[in-house]
Amino acid sequence: MDIRDLILPEHLEPTSLVGEGRRSVTFRADYKGESIALKVYREEFIQKYQKRYKLNIAQFELSRNETFYSIDALRPYSARPLEVIGIDDGYSLCFLQEFIDGPSLLELAMRNRGLPQSVLDAGQLICEKAEASGLHDLDLFYKNILLRKKNENWLPVIHDFNLVPQYQFPPNPFLALAYLTGIRKKSHRDWRCLKGWKDWSNHCRDGLTTNP
Repeated sequence: MDIRDLILPEHLEPTSLVGEGRRSVTFRADYKGESIALKVYREEFIQKYQKRYKLNIAQFELSRNETFYSIDALRPYSARPLEVIGIDDGYSLCFLQEFIDGPSLLELAMRNRGLPQSVLDAGQLICEKAEASGLHDLDLFYKNILLRKKNENWLPVIHDFNLVPQYQFPPNPFLALAYLTGIRKKSHRDWRCLKGWKDWSNHCRDGLTTNP
């Protein structure tokens, strides 16, 4: 994705490429005097979400982020949602969000040979509070979590909210039945991802830096 191809308002100025994901590309940008994260969606997934899920991917992500951020117990672990542009204003479809200036969970574990207990404890709390609030299938994959420091403790920050919950759109009849009967919990993948945090932490603690 070429930044020069984006159609953006004058007050929104991308300054650097931050990361490239499967569904979007994220830039750091200046916006009304604030440094923010500018998430630009790949056309393939704009079309996929519209055709398969009847969703605008940017509006969906904004809504999920706002719901997560609105829960007091979860707010410390969330990037702050700002707004969506490109719906009916002629601009490229983008989601604007607080920029998290910190290392990834992946990097910190490698650097420190494991994750601080504060990160793992927060992950447990996130899964518990989100499940109790009816929020499931968050994007908690260990490679997709950022960290920031608060009161000398590292805390995880969720910043990707565009994963469509599997229980709403099961990929096959067997999973549909498993969700329907309760054999598979709606929060199954969240807890599985949390286990991935612990596994990666242990992997790095053992001095290994390649994927387990």
